[in-house]
Amino acid sequence: AVEIGTTYSRGFPITHPDSCNSMGQKYFGPVVLITDALCYSATDIFAAGFKDHKIGKILGINKNTGAGGANVWSHELLQILMDDPVGVDESSPFQPLPHGAGMRVAVRRTLRVGERAGLPVEDLGVRPDVEYRMTVNDLLHGNNGLIKKASEILAEGKPHLVEILNVVPDGSKLSLTLRMKNITRLDVFIDQRPVQTFDVSDQTENISFQLPQLPETRPMSLLELHGYEADRLVAAPRMFIL
Repeated sequence: AVEIGTTYSRGFPITHPDSCNSMGQKYFGPVVLITDALCYSATDIFAAGFKDHKIGKILGINKNTGAGGANVWSHELLQILMDDPVGVDESSPFQPLPHGAGMRVAVRRTLRVGERAGLPVEDLGVRPDVEYRMTVNDLLHGNNGLIKKASEILAEGKPHLVEILNVVPDGSKLSLTLRMKNITRLDVFIDQRPVQTFDVSDQTENISFQLPQLPETRPMSLLELHGYEADRLVAAPRMFIL
């Protein structure tokens, strides 16, 4: 921020996306996230990612989450971080507060992505897609009305499936038997390199494609399948192949 003259530094991921996606997709059905105003900090950040990546709908008991999406540093920590090595600098803005008082500040704030790129979570929170007002019946009978509403939202969702049923190596080719649902296009990647793309017409298909030339020293390769409905990525399983 000092170098480019802006109030804040640019946003960047703390965890590399490849690390986040290393397991591949395991569940292919519709999902719903339930939030309230007590969702704060880590749950605020989770809700923001859930909505920004369009994973599913958010059902909110309140109109907003708790609006806390940052690291919290205390005045004592700031004193340590800004402390002069020889202990003679009296110009630091973080001097001891009178009468044992303390304070905390939000630093390294979380930013939204996608359609809300650059918008902070801190002080704003995440608004739900569907609002639900809790009732006395919910409070007395285990949130049955809330669960019913969440079930209705799930019933409106559409599953998107790309399941690998069989893998058969055939020399320089690889044959796959797949079961798919609500998929119109399939892209195949080997070790993050695009190999082939297929238009999908049947629920179960056998596909075969030429493998790229791989180094003999590599014991296994990563197979990735990207399933699309129209132009939207909806399924992304992974598996290692020998």
